[in-house]
Amino acid sequence: MSWDSIESRDFLGGVPAHQLSATRLLSSPDPSRHHIEDPPELFPFSEEYPTEARNGAIRWGSRFGPAHRPSAGVLECFRVCRSRIDQYLARRKIERGVRLYGQNEQRLAVKVWLSALRGVRHRSDKFALLGHLYQAYMDFGKYRESLEFANRQLGISEELDSAPMRAEAYLNLARTHQTLGGLDRALSYARHALYNDCGGGSTAGCVHLTVAAVSLELGAFSKAMDGFQKALAVAQAQNDNTLLLQVYVGLSELWRRLRDTERAVACAARACDLGRGPRSTDLNTRHHRTALLQMAAALRARGELGDAHDYCNEALRLAAVAGDQGCYVRAVRIAGDVYRRKCDYGKALRNYEVAMGATQTLGDRLAQMEAMDGAARCLEALRLQGRICNCRPLEFNTRLLEVATSVGSKMLVRRVRLRLAEIYTALGDNNAAARQKRAASAWAAPTCARCREPLAERAEPLASLPCAHIVHHACMPESWSRRSTRSSGGAECLECASPRAPRVPPPAPPAPRSLPSQDFPFGTPPTLRESDLNSVLSDHSSQQATSSV
Repeated sequence: MSWDSIESRDFLGGVPAHQLSATRLLSSPDPSRHHIEDPPELFPFSEEYPTEARNGAIRWGSRFGPAHRPSAGVLECFRVCRSRIDQYLARRKIERGVRLYGQNEQRLAVKVWLSALRGVRHRSDKFALLGHLYQAYMDFGKYRESLEFANRQLGISEELDSAPMRAEAYLNLARTHQTLGGLDRALSYARHALYNDCGGGSTAGCVHLTVAAVSLELGAFSKAMDGFQKALAVAQAQNDNTLLLQVYVGLSELWRRLRDTERAVACAARACDLGRGPRSTDLNTRHHRTALLQMAAALRARGELGDAHDYCNEALRLAAVAGDQGCYVRAVRIAGDVYRRKCDYGKALRNYEVAMGATQTLGDRLAQMEAMDGAARCLEALRLQGRICNCRPLEFNTRLLEVATSVGSKMLVRRVRLRLAEIYTALGDNNAAARQKRAASAWAAPTCARCREPLAERAEPLASLPCAHIVHHACMPESWSRRSTRSSGGAECLECASPRAPRVPPPAPPAPRSLPSQDFPFGTPPTLRESDLNSVLSDHSSQQATSSV
C-alpha cells in the first residue's frame, strides 16, 4: 500500500515528493516565519532535580526549557492520523468480509470481521459490523452469541438515538428470542421494532415476517396469515427475493399445520425455485437449505416419502458443508419424521434422540420441542400396538407438556393433553383423563371464518380471505376473489362482522437481559431407554424376516 493510495496530503501536508526540486529545497526560508536575527533564548542547565521530579512529574521548562516541550498539537495530530488509518483498515476488512460471506466463505468472513471489530471507531460502522456478526452466528446456530451482538446493537442505537437502527436491533432480538423459545418476549420486541421508523423497506417486511412466525407458534393462524400477507407485499414492492423466499417458506409451514398439503407443497416449491433461480447467487445458501427442509416436510405430510427423504438428505449435505448446526438438527428431525411415517420406529427414535441432544446444546427450544413431539408420537404408536407399556409414554408426554407450556405453543399443548387423556383412560384413571380434556378445551382449535367448523382435523383444501381469515375452500364462493376487499359486495366474513372488544395496546418490551447458561428450565431432555430401542429393533428385524419368508 503506497502513501498515494491513502491520500498522503491529508496526513503530511505540503506537495508530493515527486514535485519537489533542488531549487525549492535550496530556497531561503521565509523571514516572517523564521526570526533569524533574534538572539536565541538560552536556558541554563541545572543539576538539581525539582520537587516535582521526586514525585514523578517532571516539568520540561525547569530542566530543558519550554522550547523542548512536545507540542500538544503534534500529539493530537498523530492520534487523529492513527484513528483515521485504523478506521480505514477496519472498513476495508468489513467490505472484504462481506465479499467472503457472499462467496459462502462464512468462517473466514467471521474471522475477518472479528479482527475489524477491534479497530472500528465510528458508531455507525460498528453497528453494521455487529449486524454482520449477528447474522453469521445465527447461521452457525450459536444463538447465545448472536443475542449478545444484538444487545450491543441496541446500546449503540440508543447512544445515537436512531430509530432505524433501533428497529433493526429490536428485530434481531425478536428473532433470537423466537429461536430460544421466548415467544412472548419475541413478540414484544417485534412490536417495538414496528413502533420505530422502519422506513417501510425490507426491515419492516422482516418484522412482519417475525410476527407471523411467532403467531404461528402461538396458534394464532389469522394473525400469522396477516403478517405473511404484509411481508409479501413489502417483498414484492422492494423486489426482495430473500424476503420473498422466507415468506413462501412461512406460508408453506402454515398450510402444513392446517393440513392443506397441496398448498404447502406449492408454496415450498416456489421457495425452492427462488433458491435455484437465475438470481440465486444473490441469496445466502442458508435460505436455500431452509427451502429444501420445508419442501421435505411438506412432501412428508403429503405422503411422498421417497422425495421427502431425498430433499432431507440434500439439506443435510449442504448444512454439513456450511457448518450450519441449526439446519443440520432440523434435517435430522425431519428425517426422523420420514422414518416414523414409514413405521420404522427404531431409526426414527434414534434420529429424535440425536436431535434432542443437539438442540439442548444449541439452546434451540423450538427444534427441541418438535423433536420431543416426534419421539412422543413414536412411543404412542408403540403403545397402541402393545409393544411397550403405558408408563414410558406417560412420563415422556408429561415432560413434553411442561416444555410446551413454558414455550407457549398452544396447539402442541392441546395435542399433548389429548394424548395424555387417552393414556389415562387406558390406565383406568378417568378423573385425570377428564382433567386433561377440560384443559385441552381451554384453547379453541382454529375454525372456519364462515361455517365455524373446526380446521386442521383432516386433510382438506383451505383458502385465505383478504382479511387474513382462513376458510374451507368450499365455503368461499367464486365471486369472492383474493383481490377483493372487505367493503366489496359478496360473501361476508363472520369474524370481521362479529363485535370485538376494544383493542388493548401491547405492553412495552422488557429490557434486554443475558440468558443463563442453562436455558432449559427442566434439566436435560428425557432420553429414550435402551430397552425400548432394543425391543423396537428386535420387533422390526423379526417383521423383516417374516416378510422375506
